[in-house]
Amino acid sequence: MDVLILIHSFAAEGCPQLALLLCRHWERHGIRPVLVLLESEPQDLRSEFEALSMPVCTLALGQGQGRYPRLIWQIFRLCRRHRPAAVLSFPLGWHACIAWGAKLSGVKRVCAHVGNLPPVWTGHAFGKFKALVQLGRPVTHRLLCCSDYIRDATVRDFGVRPTETVAIYNACDLEAFASLKRLPHAHHHPRLGMVARLEQHKDQPTLIRAVTLLRQRGVDVEVWLIGEGSQRLALERLIAELELADRVKLLGSRRDIPKLLNQLDLFVFAAKPDEGFGIALAEAMAVGLPIVATDVGACREVLEDGLLGRLVPPGDPAALAAGIREVLADPLAAGRCAERARVRALRDFSVEAMAQAYGRELGLSVA
Repeated sequence: MDVLILIHSFAAEGCPQLALLLCRHWERHGIRPVLVLLESEPQDLRSEFEALSMPVCTLALGQGQGRYPRLIWQIFRLCRRHRPAAVLSFPLGWHACIAWGAKLSGVKRVCAHVGNLPPVWTGHAFGKFKALVQLGRPVTHRLLCCSDYIRDATVRDFGVRPTETVAIYNACDLEAFASLKRLPHAHHHPRLGMVARLEQHKDQPTLIRAVTLLRQRGVDVEVWLIGEGSQRLALERLIAELELADRVKLLGSRRDIPKLLNQLDLFVFAAKPDEGFGIALAEAMAVGLPIVATDVGACREVLEDGLLGRLVPPGDPAALAAGIREVLADPLAAGRCAERARVRALRDFSVEAMAQAYGRELGLSVA
């Protein structure tokens, strides 16, 4: 049984990582994924995908409005060749063309992942986005939202019915993260970390500015920013401007995330309101790290309204610095909170649970 899975690229970010987890799980259970990329760059996760036995192909869509009919046609041809039982699209918006191509070829079920808040603030651009979602409605079985927060916004802002959506939490590789034994550290300064792409929709600048405020209050910390992206140069300039080169390190894209998280004293997740879930947040929870995160919808849901981690207002370096200072000052309370978070991660964020839920919506038989 084949399932066609579409991602933008091999970038080391949320959707390709989820696709990789699903492919690994489904291959072990007799389902053969066929991976399709819309873009050839970046290629961060290429080796991980190529280690699997599935076919991988990259579409040639070109530029301009002609991309849309070309996408429909190329998906139609791929589906006629592979005869998949279902199609899963991680790109939203593009999924409308993908769904029409798949349905015209005879595929019975097409689902699309929704991982971010509908960008209503973009005005005309959102109007086009919403039109694509509406175009895909007749041929899309379900929109798979990564949290209840995103599901509610999808129904409200895209104008779809609740029955067209379902909330399925993103997953992390619990075997890699939860099996680590947390050991006491003897760092000269508390070591903080954040794992996220260096892109505008993340908020590393607020964390960097919080480090300066902490230093002014006599709290010296070291920060690891793990990830790569288009904002690296801007972040380097900000670090230099604030004279924090000895305290804030850009570690780039890494494959040893479990090991790095196990060397931290505190995980910080500076997110913006359009954050949909935060796989890195779930990974830190699975490791058992104390967490300070910004109080946006997704983080509030994952951290159960602050029961599992300290929540602070978004985009506020002073509030973030205060939250970090408070958590570091009470390690016993932070440890109890982290253990509750670990229990939730093990219960709710497993690959098996996600793969089975996706399989049900796609009509796949997943043992």
